[in-house]
Amino acid sequence: MAIIDRFVPPANLPDLDSIPGQREQWHKAVSYWFDSLIEDAESDVHPGPPQFFNPARFDPGGLMVEQAITWNAFPKELLRLFGRDRALQEADKLWTLHRFCSKLLNIPTDRKRHPLLYKFSVRPQTEYCEWRVERDPKTLSIRSVTFTSEPPEFWFALFGNRVPGDLPLYHFKCDRKAVLAKYEQFVGQRVERRDLVAPGDIYVPGSKSQFYAKKNQYNIFNKWNTQYGIVHLCCLPNFLIGEIELTAAGSILRNNAAGHLLVEPEALVCCAGFGANRNSDPTILASVNAAARLGAYVTLKDPIGIYMDHIDLSGWECRDKKSAAECIRIVRGSPGMVERLVVEVPKDRGITVSDIRIGGEPIRYGGQIAECITVKIIGIAHIPSQPVRNVPARCSGHGAFNPRNPFSLVQFESGINVSRGRVTAFASQGTEEGAVPSGKLPIRRLAIKRRRSR
Repeated sequence: MAIIDRFVPPANLPDLDSIPGQREQWHKAVSYWFDSLIEDAESDVHPGPPQFFNPARFDPGGLMVEQAITWNAFPKELLRLFGRDRALQEADKLWTLHRFCSKLLNIPTDRKRHPLLYKFSVRPQTEYCEWRVERDPKTLSIRSVTFTSEPPEFWFALFGNRVPGDLPLYHFKCDRKAVLAKYEQFVGQRVERRDLVAPGDIYVPGSKSQFYAKKNQYNIFNKWNTQYGIVHLCCLPNFLIGEIELTAAGSILRNNAAGHLLVEPEALVCCAGFGANRNSDPTILASVNAAARLGAYVTLKDPIGIYMDHIDLSGWECRDKKSAAECIRIVRGSPGMVERLVVEVPKDRGITVSDIRIGGEPIRYGGQIAECITVKIIGIAHIPSQPVRNVPARCSGHGAFNPRNPFSLVQFESGINVSRGRVTAFASQGTEEGAVPSGKLPIRRLAIKRRRSR
């Protein structure tokens, strides 16, 4: 018995309807992603069953609780690295893949081995919400800011390629005419098929098998999704599979090296090996883990997706004294499940986005608007009559900080010592309640960690 019959596309977007059987393929793909991560989790829980489940295959019964897990859209990593003033500037820029990998993922790159990492760019917006600013070329005033939370997997499905990565893969049929038409609708320019495919293999640095794009397959870093437009998410952590991974990982109880049960968001996320410097990863992981510690089974609500929940217009003032709400337009999705949103002043008002103030501060960057946007996923917890009691797993990673910049964490895999000049973080956190000596469980590193930031 299952909770749902089948998974539907994010926000129930209709684009897959043009391809016979494509909705069924989407369902099978999402179900496969769930099953693969449940299989991985089985080796990390003891003695009971995994607490993360596939709602298309299983109904655990019991009391059901639905919870929106929310966070701010502005990238916390940039704030920690640069401070707000420079972070606002950097967030609006395109970064080469080389810079992003080396600066935010701590992965060194080699121009000779991976030249395309120096050619293609990415938006350094790591909170499952990305934006692009369009300015007047003469005055540099902001004409519009477009935001998206559409997952790349949905566009791989439309284009007919497999989703990149080591786990899991799924092949889709395609409707490339529909992809080109949708691109042209969003960017307002003529788009050719060759514009959207990779000229060569774009590999993950340090790997011979993992890739961001394969030659002649869909390239999420194409110019119409980066330099000249925005269609969907393309920042490396911002995959739908990543959201499912975080939920699965959050369902596993974890002990630190002292054998204490971890409950704090950043300590948990370092232990699990996800992005500790973000708003999203610690929030998702800790929210799910809180339900797991109560003995609940946890999953995600269908439609599985990342959504902009709302934009807070408190403190917004337009120079013409008219309503700021008239400047907000939902293009894809619906209220509460927004996938594409545009901030633009109606032309008949004679002002621009730069003529809007937020808290008395004129809008100079798209990031100021991102600070007003709340992003979310929707989790579901089922608390059975007999709560699940699993023994906590050992950490697969740990965190450290540089005393000169104690706000930005550096992460290491378990067994790797903290480098000189850094101090181990969260060593004293956790609670002895419900904990067991961590040495009683074997270390097994989930495959999902390989694609997250260190």
